[in-house]
Amino acid sequence: VACILRHDLSREINETRRLLNKKQLVGWESNTLDGDNFYVAHLNCPVVTAEDACMLWQAKKIINKAAERALQYSNSMTMSPFDFLQRLLIRFRVLIPIDLDIEKAMLGGKEYGRSGEVIEVDETTSVELNAMTEDDARFFFLPSLLGPGEPGEVWSYKNSDSWKTTIAHSILFPDGVPPGLMERITATVLSDIYSVTQNSGSTRDLNGRTDASVVPKQTGQSQPPPADGGQLFVKEILCWRSSFYLKLGMEVKDPVDGEVKESVVEIFCALLDKDSHLCVSSDFMGVGTRRLVLSGKGQVGEGGRKIWRGGYTLVIRAIGRVMEEYGGLEFEKQGICPECLAKRPVSRASLWDWSLIRSAANNGDETMRCQIGHRVDTRIITGMCSLPQQAKRMPLTREKSDRRVAGADHIIPVTDLLRGVVVVGLWDGKTDKIVRVGSGFVVDKKRGLIVTASHTLMNIWGDSRSPYGENYYGLRSAKVVIGVIPRERSSESIDSTTAVFRYFATIVAKDENIDSNGVCYMDACVLRITTRLEQDVSGNGDGCAEQPEILLVNTEAFKKERLHQLKVSNREAELEEQVRI
Repeated sequence: VACILRHDLSREINETRRLLNKKQLVGWESNTLDGDNFYVAHLNCPVVTAEDACMLWQAKKIINKAAERALQYSNSMTMSPFDFLQRLLIRFRVLIPIDLDIEKAMLGGKEYGRSGEVIEVDETTSVELNAMTEDDARFFFLPSLLGPGEPGEVWSYKNSDSWKTTIAHSILFPDGVPPGLMERITATVLSDIYSVTQNSGSTRDLNGRTDASVVPKQTGQSQPPPADGGQLFVKEILCWRSSFYLKLGMEVKDPVDGEVKESVVEIFCALLDKDSHLCVSSDFMGVGTRRLVLSGKGQVGEGGRKIWRGGYTLVIRAIGRVMEEYGGLEFEKQGICPECLAKRPVSRASLWDWSLIRSAANNGDETMRCQIGHRVDTRIITGMCSLPQQAKRMPLTREKSDRRVAGADHIIPVTDLLRGVVVVGLWDGKTDKIVRVGSGFVVDKKRGLIVTASHTLMNIWGDSRSPYGENYYGLRSAKVVIGVIPRERSSESIDSTTAVFRYFATIVAKDENIDSNGVCYMDACVLRITTRLEQDVSGNGDGCAEQPEILLVNTEAFKKERLHQLKVSNREAELEEQVRI
């Protein structure tokens, strides 16, 4: 990997050619190193040829020696060691096969593609750019080497044609973005696009539907819906460090006159800050939050059917697979109103939470209304237009509705929710015992804030044995002790529903009427974790007094505790209203 992922890749390739005899290097019986086809084009990163990659590997003594030993001691080797290395890096998306025989490919600010049908190797030699096959990829894209740069004016959410529409979905990251996220998304999407466009061969089948949209076998994921009658092919690829733009074409046969037409879908994906002019609904974002926006543009007919089947489903599912790889990452999936994108400033576009979109699919609603009042075809937002008609008529269960919404979240296991639930105990320091116990949940993991019922920690029911509304039932040496369900070692999961006591907390907010008017209207209070016990205390909590306490005073300290918070709705509920939890 270190031989290839270097920002001086072009210089290293040229230096290696000068220092080494090329004929001595090409010594393996390999399809990749095929003497006459050994392509040594001068390409700047982030693109490398298969032959140049193998040349760099052979130039390293330790790799070359390992390859020789592998050949020496192997009796039934089906591929050369360098072929194996190449396929291994493709499997882990370090190398992304890319077809440069397209109309336009701009990678990291350098333009490739058919803009110059022939690439000059040296002063006397030039080679043609030929389309690749799955078994003989000649060019590889290196997402890790994408340099800085912005997409500029490559994308607009507005349309000048009445037959076009723009759909968009987003993922909001309230606590920051993990490093390398956009790189992994770009690699996964381009790998899937390459597999889709190459698996069907060089001929474009206008009748067969299964060849056009097949997720690569190595991902182990379910296949996306087939393209609408024809083969997908790539027209343009533009990549930057934090965004990419795709223009995909699909040949469609007219059912009336049989004429073959081309349907073009444009797809833009970017990881954006609040200040970006391309960031949707940025006026409602908090400071420090970032948003991943995926947007597609194409024909509006049949609920955006040709957009979803023309590559949008493929991309949104690829992004979904990448997000599943990040355990414990906090993010919110949302859909954006296409009418708001067309008629309002992008920064003030309305959003739907993914649970509302899933509910619309579950209920079979034909339209959805945004907060502004726009009525939108549900199929455009959910992607249900890409499903077979038989599937649309089937009665829905919750699980089926999740599968119907393209790229939908999986059902959240109860064990994941339990990580945000805590035991709240009233611990009497005089007797070293927990005298009252209840439950609560984490609402702010950065500050260690917990919501629990007030009656667990204070008398709000008029019990004559303790003063009304006084914290800790008037016990002078009492504290609030917090119990959590521990995770398994080296795992994010929990192994049981048995909690251990780990923290002390204090009351920071309660119903103001308790002290001012002597009445409680809200049986809830907010706690803040203050210290952590040096060792967890199991059982009934006896022994909390014996444990030294570690002070937790800032965000960094709470980040190390890896608390899990539950999502809280900001919408006010009315009495007698049905609430879905």
